Formats: sequence, structure tokens, C-alpha cells
Amino acid sequence: MKNTPSFDKRHCDSCGRDLPDGELFYHCRTEMIAGKDSTIPDLKHPDKLIAQALSEIAGKDENELLDDIYQELILQLCPDCRMSLLKMIQSMMNKGCQGCAKCEKQPVKKQGKLLKFPKKKNK
Repeated sequence: MKNTPSFDKRHCDSCGRDLPDGELFYHCRTEMIAGKDSTIPDLKHPDKLIAQALSEIAGKDENELLDDIYQELILQLCPDCRMSLLKMIQSMMNKGCQGCAKCEKQPVKKQGKLLKFPKKKNK
């Protein structure tokens, strides 16, 4: 695992606030893994398909190519930045892409999971 944060001196990776010993902080680990549906491309011209794929990766650095397939992000967050991240993720899960310069508002697609512990009932 690369770029594992040091827990000797903690700070929020979002706002930079120091996280002193004994103070609550959150360790967030996220994986981004490339996915592809099972659709098989038109194989009438396989040579052209192979040539196109090779031209797309030509000249790219190995790490850049690997980052297109898998990335692991590890963050240490203060409680406020944790809430900001959760709100952003919930917005993405419930409302599609927003704020992206390339995309307009997308239809609602909820495919991710946000795990929550059930609240205790007061007796």
C-alpha cells in the first residue's frame, strides 16, 4: 500500500486542522476500481479495435495506466470534514453527478451503499 498516512502526528487531510492525541478523528479508506459491462464490441474489424486500444495507451506512464484501473485513497478527517464528505457522497448517490464541468444533472441512480449502524431505541 502506497502513501499510507503516518499516525505519529495527525492532521485533517481536507482542512489541515491538527488532530491532537485523544481527539476524535476518522480514518477513511476508499477504493476506485474500473468496471466494464459484459457487452462485447463489434468484432468485424478486430485489427482496428486493437490498433485503437494501443494508440490510446501509447506514451502513457505505467502508473497513469494503473491509476485508470485501481486507486486507493486514504484520508484522516476531522469530524466536520467527515460530515462534508458524507453529504457529498450521499448527494452523488441520490442525485447523480452535480457540479462536474463535463456533465449535466444525471437521472437518479442509487447503486452505492452507505453503511449505517441502527440507532438504539430508548427504553
